[in-house]
Amino acid sequence: MKKYSTPINIFILLWGFILIVISELYSEYVRYYLYLSLIIMIPIMIWNLIKQKKNDKVEGTKEFQFSIYRMLFMAVVLVIMFYMTKQNHI
Repeated sequence: MKKYSTPINIFILLWGFILIVISELYSEYVRYYLYLSLIIMIPIMIWNLIKQKKNDKVEGTKEFQFSIYRMLFMAVVLVIMFYMTKQNHI
């Protein structure tokens, strides 16, 4: 349990709860909250990948490679989900 209750995981959990509260109370601001989420998360992801790449060079592991594969897999899943739920609004 100690491994999962890190400060970043607690922050992500709170960020999700705030999203739920905003979507229930102020639904017109959800889009801007999600934009803010992207602006905050992309630099954090890039910093994490740089840190993983440095650790891989020092320790000889392949965590960076697995992270890239996970991101590519999720991108494919998101594209598939997009086309499955796409509706023609002309």
